[in-house]
Amino acid sequence: MKERSFYSNLFFSLGLNLLVKPLAIFAIDAAVQNIVGQQYGIYFAFFNFTLIISIVFDLGVNNYSTRLSAQNLPEAKKLLSTILGLRLVIMLVYLAGIGLLKVFVTLSWTEYRLILLLGLNQFLIANISFIRSYFAGLQRFRLDAFLSILDRLLLILSMGYIIYIYPDGFKLIDIETYSMFQFGCYAMSFLFAGGLALYLLKPQLEWPRLNTILPVIQKSFPYALLIVLMTLYTRIDALLLLHFSADNGQQEAAYYAQAYRLIDALYMFAMVFAGLLFPMFAKMLKENPQAIGALVSQASKLLLGSSLAFIVFSFSRGGALIDQVYSNTSVDSGSILFLLSIAFFGMASNLIYGSLLTANGSLKVLNTISFVGFLVNISLNLILIPKVLNGGAVIAAGVAALTQIIVALAQAIYCKRLFKLPLVDPHFYRYPLLIIVLLFWFVIVDWTPIGYLYGNWVLLIDILATIFLLFTFKFIDVKELISLVQKRSKTQ
Repeated sequence: MKERSFYSNLFFSLGLNLLVKPLAIFAIDAAVQNIVGQQYGIYFAFFNFTLIISIVFDLGVNNYSTRLSAQNLPEAKKLLSTILGLRLVIMLVYLAGIGLLKVFVTLSWTEYRLILLLGLNQFLIANISFIRSYFAGLQRFRLDAFLSILDRLLLILSMGYIIYIYPDGFKLIDIETYSMFQFGCYAMSFLFAGGLALYLLKPQLEWPRLNTILPVIQKSFPYALLIVLMTLYTRIDALLLLHFSADNGQQEAAYYAQAYRLIDALYMFAMVFAGLLFPMFAKMLKENPQAIGALVSQASKLLLGSSLAFIVFSFSRGGALIDQVYSNTSVDSGSILFLLSIAFFGMASNLIYGSLLTANGSLKVLNTISFVGFLVNISLNLILIPKVLNGGAVIAAGVAALTQIIVALAQAIYCKRLFKLPLVDPHFYRYPLLIIVLLFWFVIVDWTPIGYLYGNWVLLIDILATIFLLFTFKFIDVKELISLVQKRSKTQ
């Protein structure tokens, strides 16, 4: 019964996330970007900036509260007021840090208000996640899953009405309005989650006990540092594009954001499956280290095979996909997506080997590799972006690809040496075979009447053909996925 309940909760969570989150990205976020144009470049850069700053100020508090709720719910309930008090102090420091920007950086009041709004949004997101950890501790997984998509569901309903139903709705939208709607959705989700937490948990409200949690947070600092470094070399490029592009920084950041939002959607899918790996690696390292190789191979086929197929798809159809989703695109949009698809391949690899190293406690190695990735990323962007009159987004995408591949290779090589894994996967032959067949398919479509007969539908046919080949070459294997979920359920 417990295993059946686990499957039921898992697929309920997957179904909600895979239905609502892509809809929010493609139906709302992409539509807003088409409406506001290059203003979205400012939004995307400042969103990444506030995300980085929020993680810097978090200091591992969210990781600690989530872990404590899962391991010791009664103690977590006692510390609810303490952690909320600490998070409030962190928020004030965070907002003060953002406030100092106006002193040291030249910003318009519109940009400044946008940063403040996005900063508040990050604070609400972090606290919704904090409250959700208590519902996970109560084994209320469906409620946790619903809260994970509530803000996006509210955004779809509110912004969807204005964009697609309200007369002249487009005229009501600018990037600041969009951020205000997001703030309203996050705020309602936070109030709803907080009210439910008070009702279900009935926590004891007491004076903060900082002496209890600060030592634990100090131990969590290496994890927090790792997240900060990873976020920096993954997210700082949009901010550098905005401020250091020789030509139009807003427009270049907007072009970059178009492709990166598609990568975000794919990364969300990858994270769903990567979330299965960490507890399994942790259990295997303790009980059966010899089984790690099989799990790494299994995960690699799924994540690396799928991301490799996306690289080939982006190379052949990237420009057409961007043009289909967005209205204001660049001649370089296809190249930007192709380079970011290579970066995504590195990110997918890091989900596998980074999870393994984290489960092993190899945080010093991970932080060292991530610091090198950060230095490579920021140095190359600062050197190259100002030197090009046009195409800063292409430069940033190329640097992102190089950074992620360097980090991925370093993690993979270290893992293979540490755990004595084979240097070449036994199923390696499938990867070049997949590339050849996919390229052959795209050539057939280009040189036969298929492309002319089906018009705009040919892109959907290409996507379905790519997925079909992933199943054919068993990069996606239903039996292995079921086996993976069954192994994951045994770690609960």
